[in-house]
Amino acid sequence: MNPNLLKQLAIVVKQGSLSRACEQLYITQPTLTRSIKQLEMKVGAPVLKRSRHGVIPTEIGARLAQIGERILADTDHGEEVIRQWHSGYHNEFTLGIDPLWEFAAYREMSDHFLREKRYVFHLRTGSAAAQIGLMQAGELDFLLAPAHLTVAQESLQRDLLFRDRSGVFAGKKSSLIRRKGAVALDELERQNWMIAGASAGFLDGQGELAGPTAARIAFTGSIRSVLHLLNTTDMLVRLPARLALMTGEIAPEQMIEVEGKPGPRRDIALWSRTEEGERPEILKVRELITELVTGMDQKTPTFGLDL
Repeated sequence: MNPNLLKQLAIVVKQGSLSRACEQLYITQPTLTRSIKQLEMKVGAPVLKRSRHGVIPTEIGARLAQIGERILADTDHGEEVIRQWHSGYHNEFTLGIDPLWEFAAYREMSDHFLREKRYVFHLRTGSAAAQIGLMQAGELDFLLAPAHLTVAQESLQRDLLFRDRSGVFAGKKSSLIRRKGAVALDELERQNWMIAGASAGFLDGQGELAGPTAARIAFTGSIRSVLHLLNTTDMLVRLPARLALMTGEIAPEQMIEVEGKPGPRRDIALWSRTEEGERPEILKVRELITELVTGMDQKTPTFGLDL
């Protein structure tokens, strides 16, 4: 089967319109119509059907469009690999990053990777639970994410590199800021809470300090909105304390002392697939990332946390 037919079908399905697909493909509508008919002759059934809003795929059309999407992605990646080879790069590595880590360490991380002349780095930000799945599917080479997760971890290697604990942070309009002594749990329950990392797969529940009242808003894979609310409201949230303070967007006095034991560990680990651990290129890049993260662990203040 001509893979170009599947690529064209994928674009039609994505656009939901033959005319818009023609604009993207830079071809005429009669040309695209002939391609679709050629594909339908091969299948022996329609791959598209009309709806009130344009065209939608039939069952077999949707399955073939998914294959076309993968062909499009692989084609784009292949062209980029050729550009990398002509530019003298040895290999490309995909690194997943926790959103708060990216925000707190973007400057050091970017400078560190740009100094490495042999490799190309593709940095991908997202929640830990989702990225662990991508790693197990072979779509990530490494992942910088929380070390203590409830997600399935078979066939993965974990190296703890950055020490941290969960801390409770109050928005700048909260009366709890600069409170002397620990805040009692019953008072915490009366506060307005939000949740960060709602689908990250942390071992500890994030709601036990807030009591039975539901958090007013929750974020997955987002940190910018959390920081905005900490700067403009009285809301409370639990975050990895060192990383949160490393952003420079949160004042140290916004981390409040709470009644009971210290917050749970929120260490950052370097995750990788065990089966690829002995490849020379993997070992070199692991060493590069480890040097960066352990260096940041050593120079970052502990902010009074028991680490």
